[in-house]
Amino acid sequence: MADDVGQVEERAMVAIHYTARGAAPLTGAVSQSLTRATFAALNAPSVQETQPWRWRIDRDRLALYADRGRRLADADPDGRQLLISCGAALHHARVALAAEGVGVDVWRFPDPADPALLAELRCTGPIERLPRAGALHRAIAVRRSDRRPFAGVPVPEEQLALLEEAAGPGSYSLSGHDPESHAAYVVITAPDAGPGGWVAAGEAMSAVLLAATAAGLVSSPVDDLTPLAGPEPRTGAPSPAAAVRVGVAGRVGVTGGAGVAGGAGVAGGAGVAPVQGRRPAVSA
Repeated sequence: MADDVGQVEERAMVAIHYTARGAAPLTGAVSQSLTRATFAALNAPSVQETQPWRWRIDRDRLALYADRGRRLADADPDGRQLLISCGAALHHARVALAAEGVGVDVWRFPDPADPALLAELRCTGPIERLPRAGALHRAIAVRRSDRRPFAGVPVPEEQLALLEEAAGPGSYSLSGHDPESHAAYVVITAPDAGPGGWVAAGEAMSAVLLAATAAGLVSSPVDDLTPLAGPEPRTGAPSPAAAVRVGVAGRVGVTGGAGVAGGAGVAGGAGVAPVQGRRPAVSA
């Protein structure tokens, strides 16, 4: 269930903390880029829109923390969905920085004494702004989970292959699993069934969602992975950690629209508009 705007804004008010004092750290170009990356992460999918993460900016470093106070005890007893959500936020931030030409090294779980610290992004200097990074960055602003009926055509195999590539090793796709809706599924596995694997699964899920949007497809995270588990199609493969439902936009019998790689709107047409007013506050 989605929260109302007031609840989203209340959560955003505590999203970012700066550890360095003084005006310079808050106004420097790198710090501004890091701040914009946290804004982009607000668009990442999260379990029941809880956005269970916090950011800390220290000059040229951006740290991601799990906010376990936002864990849904009944729906997410082991915290898996919380960490997958944090992984999606991490990937969104990385995409935003790449689109701005800011290079980073990502240190995952850099402090064994602080398990809430999931990752630290350390700026390494300017990098080339690649068109693909720009396309994925634009996809962040327009991507929305879309569970409306798909067009009556399957997702092309070549696009499924690209989504599998975006998901990374261990992923696979299922087509024909839901023949009435012509949906396809990109299934993400986590060989490490623990916090590291769950964060990585969230990053992979984000990569698939943004790649699908950039390709002109509509998509949504899958809540119930049970129907996608089992010995087929990968005998002995790890159990699914996350999955994305993908389809061609439009009513039955209508093909999908343009993607965002060239700056066009999100596939799916009217009614899928960016959410306004989601801005994290900054505390010094």
